[in-house]
Amino acid sequence: MSDQTVSKLFVNGRIYQDAVRRVNNLLVEDDLVVAVDVDPSNHTDAEVIDLDGNALYPGFCDSHVHLVESALMFSGGDLRGDNNAESIVQAVKTAISKHSDEDPFFAGGFSLDNYDSWSLDDLAALDAVTGDRIVLLSDDLGHNLIINSAAINAADLSKHLDDVPSGGKVVVENGKPTGMLREEAMTLAGNPLLPRFTDASIQPGTQYYMNLWAQMGYTGIVDLMGAPIGRIMHADMCRKMESNGLLPLRVNYNYTFFGLDDLEGGLKEMGKDTDLVRFIGNKLFVDGAYAGGEAWTTWENKQGNHGLHTVTAGDSMGKNQNIYRIVARLEEVGLNCHYHIQGDEALNVTLDALEAAAAKKGGLSCVHTLIHLAFPRPDQLQRINKLNNKVVSTVQPGFWKAEAGLDRYYGKANDASYPIKELMEAGISTGMSTDFGVSPLELSAPTTIMNISMLGEGAARTPLTMQDVIRGLTQGSAATTGHNDVGALYPGMKADMVRFERDLYDEKPENLATNPPKVLETWISGKKVVIHETPK
Repeated sequence: MSDQTVSKLFVNGRIYQDAVRRVNNLLVEDDLVVAVDVDPSNHTDAEVIDLDGNALYPGFCDSHVHLVESALMFSGGDLRGDNNAESIVQAVKTAISKHSDEDPFFAGGFSLDNYDSWSLDDLAALDAVTGDRIVLLSDDLGHNLIINSAAINAADLSKHLDDVPSGGKVVVENGKPTGMLREEAMTLAGNPLLPRFTDASIQPGTQYYMNLWAQMGYTGIVDLMGAPIGRIMHADMCRKMESNGLLPLRVNYNYTFFGLDDLEGGLKEMGKDTDLVRFIGNKLFVDGAYAGGEAWTTWENKQGNHGLHTVTAGDSMGKNQNIYRIVARLEEVGLNCHYHIQGDEALNVTLDALEAAAAKKGGLSCVHTLIHLAFPRPDQLQRINKLNNKVVSTVQPGFWKAEAGLDRYYGKANDASYPIKELMEAGISTGMSTDFGVSPLELSAPTTIMNISMLGEGAARTPLTMQDVIRGLTQGSAATTGHNDVGALYPGMKADMVRFERDLYDEKPENLATNPPKVLETWISGKKVVIHETPK
Protein backbone atom coordinates (compact mmCIF):
# COMPACT_ATOMS: atom_id res chain seq x y z
CA MET A 1 0.00 0.00 0.00
CA SER A 2 1.47 3.36 -1.02
CA ASP A 3 1.77 6.18 1.45
CA GLN A 4 -0.76 8.96 0.98
CA THR A 5 0.18 12.59 1.47
CA VAL A 6 -1.57 14.20 4.42
CA SER A 7 -2.38 17.86 3.77
CA LYS A 8 -3.46 20.46 6.32
CA LEU A 9 -4.46 24.05 5.61
CA PHE A 10 -4.17 26.45 8.55
CA VAL A 11 -6.56 29.40 8.20
CA ASN A 12 -8.37 32.17 10.08
CA GLY A 13 -5.60 33.27 12.40
CA ARG A 14 -2.58 35.49 12.78
CA ILE A 15 -0.02 33.25 11.14
CA TYR A 16 3.64 34.23 11.38
CA GLN A 17 6.22 32.72 9.04
CA ASP A 18 9.00 34.19 11.15
CA ALA A 19 9.33 36.95 13.72
CA VAL A 20 8.16 39.57 11.21
CA ARG A 21 6.17 38.29 8.26
CA ARG A 22 2.50 37.34 8.49
CA VAL A 23 0.60 35.27 5.94
CA ASN A 24 -3.09 34.57 5.37
CA ASN A 25 -2.83 30.79 5.44
CA LEU A 26 -0.30 27.98 5.60
CA LEU A 27 -0.33 24.69 3.70
CA VAL A 28 1.41 21.70 5.28
CA GLU A 29 1.96 18.34 3.61
CA ASP A 30 3.12 15.53 5.88
CA ASP A 31 5.97 17.05 7.93
CA LEU A 32 6.76 20.09 5.78
CA VAL A 33 5.43 23.54 5.00
CA VAL A 34 4.82 23.57 1.25
CA ALA A 35 3.13 26.91 0.55
CA VAL A 36 1.60 30.05 2.03
CA ASP A 37 -1.20 32.35 0.89
CA VAL A 38 -2.72 29.64 -1.30
CA ASP A 39 -6.14 29.65 -2.92
CA PRO A 40 -8.16 27.28 -0.68
CA SER A 41 -10.32 26.23 -3.63
CA ASN A 42 -7.24 24.52 -5.10
CA HIS A 43 -6.74 22.42 -1.96
CA THR A 44 -10.14 20.99 -1.17
CA ASP A 45 -8.55 17.67 -0.20
CA ALA A 46 -6.65 19.31 2.68
CA GLU A 47 -7.88 19.13 6.26
CA VAL A 48 -8.76 22.67 7.28
CA ILE A 49 -7.37 23.75 10.65
CA ASP A 50 -9.44 26.75 11.74
CA LEU A 51 -7.33 28.84 14.12
CA ASP A 52 -10.37 30.77 15.27
CA GLY A 53 -8.48 34.05 15.38
CA ASN A 54 -5.60 32.67 17.46
CA ALA A 55 -1.92 33.28 16.70
CA LEU A 56 0.42 30.71 15.13
CA TYR A 57 4.21 31.03 15.27
CA PRO A 58 7.18 28.94 14.19
CA GLY A 59 7.98 26.51 16.98
CA PHE A 60 9.94 27.87 19.92
CA CYS A 61 13.22 26.16 20.81
CA ASP A 62 14.93 26.33 24.21
CA SER A 63 18.50 26.24 22.91
CA HIS A 64 20.29 25.47 26.19
CA VAL A 65 18.53 23.31 28.76
CA HIS A 66 19.11 20.27 30.95
CA LEU A 67 15.89 18.24 30.98
CA VAL A 68 17.49 14.80 30.89
CA GLU A 69 20.07 15.87 33.44
CA SER A 70 17.37 17.36 35.69
CA ALA A 71 15.44 14.11 35.52
CA LEU A 72 18.53 12.47 36.99
CA MET A 73 19.48 15.25 39.40
CA PHE A 74 16.03 15.45 41.01
CA SER A 75 15.18 11.74 40.76
CA GLY A 76 15.76 11.28 44.48
CA GLY A 77 14.66 14.65 45.76
CA ASP A 78 14.77 18.43 45.48
CA LEU A 79 17.27 20.07 47.83
CA ARG A 80 16.64 23.67 46.76
CA GLY A 81 16.45 25.81 49.87
CA ASP A 82 18.91 23.62 51.76
CA ASN A 83 21.86 25.92 52.25
CA ASN A 84 23.93 24.42 55.07
CA ALA A 85 25.30 21.01 55.96
CA GLU A 86 22.71 20.26 58.64
CA SER A 87 19.71 21.01 56.41
CA ILE A 88 21.22 19.07 53.50
CA VAL A 89 21.70 15.97 55.64
CA GLN A 90 18.20 16.25 57.10
CA ALA A 91 16.66 16.68 53.63
CA VAL A 92 18.53 13.62 52.35
CA LYS A 93 17.38 11.60 55.36
CA THR A 94 13.77 12.47 54.56
CA ALA A 95 14.07 11.93 50.81
CA ILE A 96 16.00 8.66 50.92
CA SER A 97 13.40 7.14 53.26
CA LYS A 98 10.94 7.37 50.38
CA HIS A 99 13.23 5.31 48.14
CA SER A 100 13.41 1.94 49.82
CA ASP A 101 15.40 0.10 47.18
CA GLU A 102 19.17 -0.12 47.13
CA ASP A 103 19.70 1.61 43.79
CA PRO A 104 22.06 4.61 43.70
CA PHE A 105 20.42 7.79 44.97
CA PHE A 106 20.71 11.22 43.33
CA ALA A 107 19.24 14.48 44.60
CA GLY A 108 20.01 18.07 43.71
CA GLY A 109 19.54 21.77 44.25
CA PHE A 110 21.43 22.62 47.46
CA SER A 111 23.57 25.74 47.75
CA LEU A 112 26.44 26.72 50.05
CA ASP A 113 28.11 30.05 50.62
CA ASN A 114 31.44 28.25 50.96
CA TYR A 115 31.65 24.90 49.20
CA ASP A 116 35.13 24.27 50.53
CA SER A 117 33.74 24.26 54.07
CA TRP A 118 32.14 20.81 53.63
CA SER A 119 34.07 18.77 56.17
CA LEU A 120 34.78 15.22 57.26
CA ASP A 121 32.28 15.76 60.10
CA ASP A 122 29.66 16.69 57.48
CA LEU A 123 30.57 13.56 55.53
CA ALA A 124 30.14 11.44 58.65
CA ALA A 125 26.70 12.98 59.26
CA LEU A 126 25.70 12.19 55.67
CA ASP A 127 26.98 8.63 55.99
CA ALA A 128 24.88 8.15 59.11
CA VAL A 129 21.65 8.67 57.15
CA THR A 130 22.70 6.97 53.88
CA GLY A 131 24.63 3.91 55.04
CA ASP A 132 26.17 1.76 52.31
CA ARG A 133 23.98 3.17 49.56
CA ILE A 134 25.74 5.21 46.86
CA VAL A 135 24.56 8.82 47.16
CA LEU A 136 25.31 11.80 44.88
CA LEU A 137 24.07 15.33 45.59
CA SER A 138 24.42 18.11 43.01
CA ASP A 139 24.20 21.79 43.87
CA ASP A 140 21.78 24.17 42.18
CA LEU A 141 24.45 25.23 39.68
CA GLY A 142 25.33 21.70 38.59
CA HIS A 143 28.97 22.62 39.18
CA ASN A 144 29.53 21.12 42.65
CA LEU A 145 28.88 17.61 43.93
CA ILE A 146 28.70 15.98 47.36
CA ILE A 147 29.13 12.21 47.57
CA ASN A 148 28.98 9.94 50.57
CA SER A 149 31.63 7.43 51.64
CA ALA A 150 29.95 4.59 49.75
CA ALA A 151 30.29 6.63 46.55
CA ILE A 152 33.87 7.66 47.45
CA ASN A 153 34.79 3.99 47.76
CA ALA A 154 32.87 2.89 44.65
CA ALA A 155 34.60 5.59 42.58
CA ASP A 156 37.99 4.74 44.14
CA LEU A 157 38.37 8.47 44.67
CA SER A 158 41.33 8.30 47.04
CA LYS A 159 43.52 6.97 44.23
CA HIS A 160 42.87 10.08 42.12
CA LEU A 161 43.70 12.86 44.58
CA ASP A 162 46.91 13.61 42.70
CA ASP A 163 45.24 13.35 39.30
CA VAL A 164 42.40 15.88 39.49
CA PRO A 165 41.13 17.10 36.06
CA SER A 166 42.07 20.62 35.00
CA GLY A 167 39.80 23.24 36.51
CA GLY A 168 38.53 20.87 39.18
CA LYS A 169 39.03 20.54 42.91
CA VAL A 170 38.62 17.73 45.43
CA VAL A 171 38.11 19.21 48.89
CA VAL A 172 40.46 17.42 51.30
CA GLU A 173 40.81 17.51 55.08
CA ASN A 174 43.74 15.87 56.82
CA GLY A 175 44.66 14.15 53.55
CA LYS A 176 41.19 12.61 53.15
CA PRO A 177 38.44 13.61 50.67
CA THR A 178 35.43 15.17 52.39
CA GLY A 179 33.13 14.17 49.54
CA MET A 180 32.95 17.66 48.00
CA LEU A 181 33.96 17.67 44.32
CA ARG A 182 34.07 20.94 42.43
CA GLU A 183 33.77 21.61 38.69
CA GLU A 184 35.60 19.06 36.51
CA ALA A 185 36.62 17.04 39.60
CA MET A 186 33.00 15.90 39.57
CA THR A 187 33.93 13.56 36.72
CA LEU A 188 35.99 11.49 39.17
CA ALA A 189 32.67 10.31 40.59
CA GLY A 190 30.51 10.88 37.52
CA ASN A 191 32.44 8.74 35.05
CA PRO A 192 32.38 5.55 37.16
CA LEU A 193 28.99 6.06 38.83
CA LEU A 194 26.64 7.69 36.29
CA PRO A 195 26.31 4.46 34.25
CA ARG A 196 24.58 2.93 37.28
CA PHE A 197 21.57 5.20 36.69
CA THR A 198 19.43 3.46 34.09
CA ASP A 199 16.96 4.71 31.49
CA ALA A 200 14.20 3.22 33.64
CA SER A 201 15.12 5.53 36.51
CA ILE A 202 15.48 8.63 34.32
CA GLN A 203 12.70 8.34 31.73
CA PRO A 204 9.75 9.23 34.02
CA GLY A 205 11.41 12.50 35.03
CA THR A 206 12.44 13.21 31.45
CA GLN A 207 8.87 12.68 30.27
CA TYR A 208 7.59 14.96 33.01
CA TYR A 209 9.90 17.84 32.14
CA MET A 210 9.45 17.45 28.40
CA ASN A 211 5.68 17.55 28.85
CA LEU A 212 6.03 20.77 30.83
CA TRP A 213 8.16 22.34 28.09
CA ALA A 214 5.61 21.39 25.43
CA GLN A 215 2.79 22.81 27.53
CA MET A 216 4.73 26.08 27.93
CA GLY A 217 4.91 26.39 24.14
CA TYR A 218 8.24 24.85 23.19
CA THR A 219 8.49 22.51 20.24
CA GLY A 220 12.20 21.87 20.52
CA ILE A 221 15.14 21.88 22.91
CA VAL A 222 18.91 21.67 22.86
CA ASP A 223 19.64 19.27 25.71
CA LEU A 224 23.30 19.22 26.64
CA MET A 225 23.07 15.65 28.04
CA GLY A 226 26.11 16.47 30.12
CA ALA A 227 27.51 18.69 32.86
CA PRO A 228 30.73 19.10 34.80
CA ILE A 229 29.87 15.75 36.42
CA GLY A 230 30.24 14.05 33.04
CA ARG A 231 28.16 12.81 30.14
CA ILE A 232 24.53 11.91 30.81
CA MET A 233 23.85 10.42 27.40
CA HIS A 234 20.33 9.09 27.02
CA ALA A 235 19.66 9.90 23.37
CA ASP A 236 18.62 6.32 22.64
CA MET A 237 16.06 6.58 25.44
CA CYS A 238 14.63 9.65 23.69
CA ARG A 239 14.52 7.75 20.39
CA LYS A 240 12.57 4.96 22.08
CA MET A 241 10.18 7.57 23.43
CA GLU A 242 9.80 8.87 19.86
CA SER A 243 9.10 5.43 18.43
CA ASN A 244 6.49 4.84 21.15
CA GLY A 245 4.78 8.15 20.41
CA LEU A 246 5.77 9.65 23.76
CA LEU A 247 8.19 12.40 22.71
CA PRO A 248 6.51 15.85 22.82
CA LEU A 249 9.56 17.84 21.67
CA ARG A 250 12.19 17.88 18.97
CA VAL A 251 15.35 16.94 20.88
CA ASN A 252 18.71 18.25 19.72
CA TYR A 253 21.54 17.00 21.89
CA ASN A 254 25.26 17.42 22.51
CA TYR A 255 28.22 15.28 23.50
CA THR A 256 30.05 16.88 26.45
CA PHE A 257 33.82 16.50 26.32
CA PHE A 258 36.57 17.80 28.56
CA GLY A 259 39.67 17.94 26.38
CA LEU A 260 41.37 16.79 23.23
CA ASP A 261 41.53 13.16 24.32
CA ASP A 262 37.75 12.59 24.41
CA LEU A 263 36.73 15.08 21.70
CA GLU A 264 36.20 12.48 18.99
CA GLY A 265 33.70 10.54 21.06
CA GLY A 266 31.11 12.82 19.50
CA LEU A 267 31.73 11.17 16.13
CA LYS A 268 30.06 8.03 17.46
CA GLU A 269 26.78 9.94 17.71
CA MET A 270 26.73 10.75 14.00
CA GLY A 271 24.45 8.76 11.74
CA LYS A 272 21.89 7.98 14.46
CA ASP A 273 19.48 10.85 13.81
CA THR A 274 15.74 10.29 13.63
CA ASP A 275 13.17 12.91 12.74
CA LEU A 276 12.85 14.20 16.31
CA VAL A 277 16.17 13.27 17.95
CA ARG A 278 19.26 14.78 16.36
CA PHE A 279 22.90 15.03 17.38
CA ILE A 280 24.15 18.58 16.83
CA GLY A 281 27.77 18.50 18.05
CA ASN A 282 30.02 18.67 21.07
CA LYS A 283 29.95 20.76 24.26
CA LEU A 284 32.99 22.18 26.10
CA PHE A 285 33.33 24.05 29.39
CA VAL A 286 35.79 26.94 28.99
CA ASP A 287 35.28 28.53 32.41
CA GLY A 288 33.26 27.95 35.58
CA ALA A 289 29.86 28.82 37.00
CA TYR A 290 28.96 32.51 36.97
CA ALA A 291 26.89 32.23 40.13
CA GLY A 292 29.85 30.57 41.84
CA GLY A 293 32.13 33.54 41.09
CA GLU A 294 34.06 31.49 38.51
CA ALA A 295 33.69 33.53 35.31
CA TRP A 296 37.18 33.77 33.74
CA THR A 297 37.85 37.50 33.43
CA THR A 298 40.74 39.74 32.46
CA TRP A 299 40.00 41.81 35.55
CA GLU A 300 40.28 40.77 39.18
CA ASN A 301 36.95 39.88 40.79
CA LYS A 302 35.90 40.66 44.36
CA GLN A 303 37.42 37.39 45.55
CA GLY A 304 40.83 38.59 44.41
CA ASN A 305 41.19 36.23 41.46
CA HIS A 306 40.22 35.93 37.79
CA GLY A 307 37.81 33.01 38.05
CA LEU A 308 38.32 29.47 36.84
CA HIS A 309 39.31 28.04 33.48
CA THR A 310 39.50 24.51 32.11
CA VAL A 311 41.49 25.29 28.96
CA THR A 312 44.35 27.59 28.05
CA ALA A 313 45.81 29.24 24.96
CA GLY A 314 48.96 27.10 25.04
CA ASP A 315 50.20 23.80 26.43
CA SER A 316 50.73 25.01 30.00
CA MET A 317 47.90 22.74 31.16
CA GLY A 318 48.95 20.04 28.71
CA LYS A 319 48.14 19.56 25.05
CA ASN A 320 44.80 18.05 26.05
CA GLN A 321 43.55 21.43 27.35
CA ASN A 322 44.96 23.64 24.57
CA ILE A 323 41.95 25.47 23.09
CA TYR A 324 43.81 26.06 19.79
CA ARG A 325 44.35 22.32 19.37
CA ILE A 326 40.76 21.60 20.40
CA VAL A 327 39.16 24.02 17.93
CA ALA A 328 41.46 22.93 15.12
CA ARG A 329 40.54 19.29 15.72
CA LEU A 330 36.81 20.05 15.85
CA GLU A 331 37.12 21.68 12.44
CA GLU A 332 39.22 18.81 11.06
CA VAL A 333 36.70 16.12 12.01
CA GLY A 334 33.60 18.21 11.29
CA LEU A 335 32.07 18.53 14.76
CA ASN A 336 30.01 21.58 15.66
CA CYS A 337 30.58 22.73 19.24
CA HIS A 338 28.84 24.63 22.03
CA TYR A 339 31.13 26.47 24.48
CA HIS A 340 30.27 27.40 28.07
CA ILE A 341 31.71 30.93 28.30
CA GLN A 342 30.99 33.54 30.96
CA GLY A 343 34.01 35.85 31.34
CA ASP A 344 35.72 38.09 28.80
CA GLU A 345 39.00 36.16 29.05
CA ALA A 346 37.20 32.88 28.35
CA LEU A 347 35.75 34.55 25.27
CA ASN A 348 39.15 35.99 24.32
CA VAL A 349 40.98 32.67 24.17
CA THR A 350 38.09 30.98 22.37
CA LEU A 351 37.86 33.70 19.73
CA ASP A 352 41.65 33.62 19.30
CA ALA A 353 41.44 29.89 18.60
CA LEU A 354 38.47 30.25 16.25
CA GLU A 355 40.18 33.04 14.30
CA ALA A 356 43.36 30.97 14.02
CA ALA A 357 41.40 28.01 12.66
CA ALA A 358 39.54 30.27 10.21
CA ALA A 359 42.80 31.83 9.00
CA LYS A 360 44.35 28.42 8.42
CA LYS A 361 41.37 27.04 6.50
CA GLY A 362 40.14 30.20 4.82
CA GLY A 363 37.04 30.17 6.99
CA LEU A 364 35.22 28.00 9.51
CA SER A 365 33.16 25.04 8.30
CA CYS A 366 31.51 24.05 11.59
CA VAL A 367 28.98 25.99 13.68
CA HIS A 368 30.41 27.22 16.99
CA THR A 369 27.85 28.30 19.60
CA LEU A 370 28.86 30.57 22.48
CA ILE A 371 26.70 29.96 25.55
CA HIS A 372 25.89 32.54 28.29
CA LEU A 373 28.36 35.42 27.58
CA ALA A 374 28.12 37.38 30.82
CA PHE A 375 30.88 39.89 30.07
CA PRO A 376 31.58 40.23 26.33
CA ARG A 377 33.31 43.46 25.35
CA PRO A 378 32.26 45.57 22.34
CA ASP A 379 35.47 44.69 20.47
CA GLN A 380 34.75 40.99 21.01
CA LEU A 381 31.25 41.37 19.59
CA GLN A 382 32.76 42.79 16.42
CA ARG A 383 35.18 39.86 16.22
CA ILE A 384 32.30 37.39 16.47
CA ASN A 385 30.42 39.20 13.73
CA LYS A 386 33.39 38.91 11.36
CA LEU A 387 33.29 35.11 11.51
CA ASN A 388 30.46 35.01 8.98
CA ASN A 389 27.66 33.47 11.06
CA LYS A 390 29.77 30.41 11.83
CA VAL A 391 29.90 31.66 15.41
CA VAL A 392 26.48 32.13 17.02
CA SER A 393 25.20 32.45 20.56
CA THR A 394 22.46 31.42 22.95
CA VAL A 395 21.63 33.51 26.00
CA GLN A 396 19.36 33.32 29.04
CA PRO A 397 17.29 36.43 29.85
CA GLY A 398 16.13 34.63 32.99
CA PHE A 399 19.62 35.13 34.40
CA TRP A 400 18.79 38.82 34.76
CA LYS A 401 16.60 37.69 37.65
CA ALA A 402 18.14 34.38 38.68
CA GLU A 403 21.64 35.79 39.03
CA ALA A 404 20.86 39.15 40.57
CA GLY A 405 22.70 39.97 43.79
CA LEU A 406 26.09 38.60 42.77
CA ASP A 407 27.87 41.88 43.43
CA ARG A 408 29.88 39.99 46.05
CA TYR A 409 31.74 38.33 43.18
CA TYR A 410 31.73 40.90 40.38
CA GLY A 411 30.94 44.27 41.93
CA LYS A 412 29.03 46.73 39.73
CA ALA A 413 29.90 44.70 36.62
CA ASN A 414 27.17 42.27 37.68
CA ASP A 415 24.51 44.92 37.05
CA ALA A 416 25.37 45.02 33.34
CA SER A 417 26.06 41.33 32.82
CA TYR A 418 24.52 39.42 29.89
CA PRO A 419 24.21 42.33 27.38
CA ILE A 420 21.76 40.52 25.11
CA LYS A 421 20.51 43.50 23.11
CA GLU A 422 24.10 44.50 22.35
CA LEU A 423 24.77 41.01 20.95
CA MET A 424 21.81 41.34 18.62
CA GLU A 425 22.68 44.89 17.57
CA ALA A 426 26.17 43.68 16.68
CA GLY A 427 24.59 41.37 14.10
CA ILE A 428 25.25 38.13 16.01
CA SER A 429 22.69 35.36 15.60
CA THR A 430 21.33 34.99 19.13
CA GLY A 431 19.16 32.19 20.44
CA MET A 432 17.06 32.27 23.60
CA SER A 433 17.25 29.61 26.29
CA THR A 434 16.53 28.87 29.94
CA ASP A 435 19.43 26.79 31.28
CA PHE A 436 16.80 25.09 33.43
CA GLY A 437 18.30 22.80 35.97
CA VAL A 438 20.46 25.79 36.85
CA SER A 439 17.87 28.53 36.38
CA PRO A 440 14.58 27.86 38.20
CA LEU A 441 11.46 26.41 36.62
CA GLU A 442 9.41 29.55 37.23
CA LEU A 443 11.62 31.49 34.80
CA SER A 444 11.33 28.99 31.96
CA ALA A 445 8.13 29.77 30.04
CA PRO A 446 8.55 31.74 26.80
CA THR A 447 6.11 34.38 28.06
CA THR A 448 8.19 34.76 31.25
CA ILE A 449 11.33 35.20 29.16
CA MET A 450 9.47 37.88 27.19
CA ASN A 451 8.38 39.66 30.38
CA ILE A 452 11.90 39.72 31.85
CA SER A 453 13.75 40.70 28.71
CA MET A 454 11.29 43.38 27.59
CA LEU A 455 11.28 45.11 30.99
CA GLY A 456 15.06 45.06 31.20
CA GLU A 457 15.44 43.91 34.83
CA GLY A 458 17.87 46.63 35.81
CA ALA A 459 18.80 50.13 34.70
CA ALA A 460 22.11 48.95 33.26
CA ARG A 461 20.47 46.56 30.80
CA THR A 462 18.89 47.41 27.47
CA PRO A 463 15.38 45.94 27.10
CA LEU A 464 14.52 43.72 24.15
CA THR A 465 11.50 43.95 21.88
CA MET A 466 8.96 41.21 21.32
CA GLN A 467 10.40 40.75 17.85
CA ASP A 468 13.86 40.23 19.37
CA VAL A 469 12.61 37.52 21.68
CA ILE A 470 10.52 35.69 19.09
CA ARG A 471 13.42 35.76 16.63
CA GLY A 472 15.67 34.42 19.39
CA LEU A 473 13.29 31.57 20.23
CA THR A 474 12.90 30.63 16.56
CA GLN A 475 15.61 31.44 14.02
CA GLY A 476 18.21 32.35 16.64
CA SER A 477 17.82 29.08 18.49
CA ALA A 478 17.65 27.11 15.26
CA ALA A 479 21.05 28.52 14.25
CA THR A 480 22.64 26.86 17.30
CA THR A 481 21.58 23.42 16.03
CA GLY A 482 23.37 23.65 12.69
CA HIS A 483 20.12 22.68 10.93
CA ASN A 484 18.36 24.96 8.45
CA ASP A 485 15.01 23.15 8.32
CA VAL A 486 13.53 24.62 11.52
CA GLY A 487 13.07 28.08 13.01
CA ALA A 488 10.67 29.51 10.42
CA LEU A 489 7.66 28.41 8.41
CA TYR A 490 9.07 28.82 4.92
CA PRO A 491 8.23 26.29 2.20
CA GLY A 492 10.44 23.23 2.55
CA MET A 493 10.92 23.62 6.31
CA LYS A 494 9.61 21.42 9.10
CA ALA A 495 6.08 22.25 10.23
CA ASP A 496 6.96 22.92 13.87
CA MET A 497 4.44 25.41 15.27
CA VAL A 498 3.02 26.83 18.48
CA ARG A 499 -0.50 28.25 18.79
CA PHE A 500 -1.32 30.94 21.37
CA GLU A 501 -4.80 32.17 22.21
CA ARG A 502 -3.73 35.79 21.65
CA ASP A 503 -1.14 37.50 19.50
CA LEU A 504 2.02 38.02 21.55
CA TYR A 505 2.65 41.29 19.73
CA ASP A 506 -0.52 42.74 21.27
CA GLU A 507 0.58 42.02 24.84
CA LYS A 508 2.06 44.58 27.23
CA PRO A 509 5.30 43.26 28.77
CA GLU A 510 4.06 43.68 32.35
CA ASN A 511 0.91 41.66 31.59
CA LEU A 512 2.96 38.69 30.41
CA ALA A 513 3.77 37.90 34.05
CA THR A 514 0.20 38.12 35.37
CA ASN A 515 -2.05 37.21 32.44
CA PRO A 516 -0.03 35.61 29.64
CA PRO A 517 -1.84 34.24 26.60
CA LYS A 518 -2.43 30.50 26.90
CA VAL A 519 -0.64 27.96 24.78
CA LEU A 520 -3.40 26.06 23.00
CA GLU A 521 -1.35 23.46 21.14
CA THR A 522 1.98 22.66 19.55
CA TRP A 523 2.77 20.86 16.32
CA ILE A 524 5.96 19.02 15.39
CA SER A 525 6.65 17.83 11.84
CA GLY A 526 3.05 18.55 10.93
CA LYS A 527 1.57 16.47 13.77
CA LYS A 528 -0.32 17.86 16.73
CA VAL A 529 1.51 17.02 19.94
CA VAL A 530 -0.33 14.77 22.37
CA ILE A 531 0.81 14.95 25.99
CA HIS A 532 1.15 11.61 27.76
CA GLU A 533 0.99 12.43 31.44
CA THR A 534 3.38 10.91 33.94
CA PRO A 535 3.55 11.26 37.74
CA LYS A 536 5.64 14.19 38.99
